[in-house]
Amino acid sequence: MITLNQYVGPHRNSPDWTPTREQNATKLLAACAALEVEMSDAGVAFPDNPATGSGVSGQTFGGFRPQDCPQGAANSSHKQGQAVDRYDPDGEIDAWLMANQDRLVFHGLYIEHPSATPRWSHWTTRAPGSGNRVFYP
Repeated sequence: MITLNQYVGPHRNSPDWTPTREQNATKLLAACAALEVEMSDAGVAFPDNPATGSGVSGQTFGGFRPQDCPQGAANSSHKQGQAVDRYDPDGEIDAWLMANQDRLVFHGLYIEHPSATPRWSHWTTRAPGSGNRVFYP
């Protein structure tokens, strides 16, 4: 499970880490944790990223991103505390999610299509414009 401290990472003291964004992240991580329990029970492994020491993917910006972060759009869900990139080096997490999309609905989550997220799985509580549970960025 990804903790709030792991999610915010080195950006905890950023002026962009507002109470609203922290509430968004808390809601996101609760949904993620519930889905991870279900997936773990089904045999899906959730490895830690060697670079972050947690399930957060990337080097620095797989969780919360400050507004001046060079990665992502100006209003990206990461910058609102509504998305996390889950370390998925072998695509096992995304493969399970693609085969069990009803569980995304149940937990109120959306993912970017696995073809757009090699070695990570992008989970968000913010519906894309298409409304699809699996979407292209």
